[in-house]
Amino acid sequence: MFATFSVVEQSGTLVWVFSQVYLYTFISLFIYMVLSLFIAVITGAYDTITQQTQDTPQVSEVHRFIAECTDTPNSGNFRCPETSTTCSLFCCFN
Repeated sequence: MFATFSVVEQSGTLVWVFSQVYLYTFISLFIYMVLSLFIAVITGAYDTITQQTQDTPQVSEVHRFIAECTDTPNSGNFRCPETSTTCSLFCCFN
């Protein structure tokens, strides 16, 4: 900005005044728009979060599938490895 002001200052008084007004107006509007956008993003996120907490929770297909399972881990429907297989350097030679 300093370079812009120093170059425009040499052009003339009317150009210098116009450039000052234009530049400060642009900076003010830019800051206003960026702050407005930032506030809109935060407000939108807040509204989304509050809406999700007030609505009834939606159950996904995975949660419905898990809820249908009535077997306990001791029922025998779940398989456990009988022996532990360990891989070593010599596992290819067995």
